[in-house]
Amino acid sequence: MNKDKIIIDPNLSSFFSWNDIIRYKSLLNNLAKRDFLVRYKQAFAGIMWALIKPLMSILVFGYISTKISNSENTATNFVYVASAMLLWQLFSNVFNDVSNSIISNSNLFSKVYFPKIIIPLSTILVCLVDFFISLIILVVLFVISGQSLHWQIILAPLFILLTVINGLGLGLYFATINVKYRDVKFIVPVILQFGMYITPVIFNTNYYLDRMPSWLHWLFCLNPMVGAIDGFKYALFGSDSIYNIYYFSLSVCVSFLFLFIGIKYFYKFERNFVDYI
Repeated sequence: MNKDKIIIDPNLSSFFSWNDIIRYKSLLNNLAKRDFLVRYKQAFAGIMWALIKPLMSILVFGYISTKISNSENTATNFVYVASAMLLWQLFSNVFNDVSNSIISNSNLFSKVYFPKIIIPLSTILVCLVDFFISLIILVVLFVISGQSLHWQIILAPLFILLTVINGLGLGLYFATINVKYRDVKFIVPVILQFGMYITPVIFNTNYYLDRMPSWLHWLFCLNPMVGAIDGFKYALFGSDSIYNIYYFSLSVCVSFLFLFIGIKYFYKFERNFVDYI
């Protein structure tokens, strides 16, 4: 009678470690390449969907924002909406893909032992490729609207990273729950749909806070994407994109808190994944 052997690498960490990622970087790259090819396999427009999907959202919500805010400079308004929409879609894609990554790759668990964090990280690489392709839209709108670049542009990568951190932190938490309760795949799209309307995507933070009681402002800024989007707008446009440095700092702190909770929860139940899959 054949018996399967399970070999566990004693050098793997019980918490997130860059050494583990580096040691398994070839697996990370191969999973990312596979996911990218599968995403656009047999799609007529192929990789162009990375442009078409965000462009449609920008046109629809940019038009809505222009009409409601009565903006006279339509091009400028569209570029503001585009900057927020692209970042929100990066967050949405990371959050959604990470939360479903463990279930989608459950067949790998019985083949070889590796740090399971590799799976959600590989999905992030694919999301980043889509995001950088979609930035073409923002560049075109920048030119059309006549926007000028400021020195703060060097800060833009930090807020892109912060967006990824937001999606990863929340995604890992829901990915762990998803292993046991498959309802998560239905809940996440609802959270994202609702979340967009309480995040400064279509309108800026000022628009929301000016219409809320002052004692509720801190609650609004507990949304981690408030800091990421406002910071990204500040990097692109400068001026007063950051409504209040205290609220901005609060939102950024929440981002790292969610990341810590997500990683901690993921690693706590990582070895039990195979029992439910």
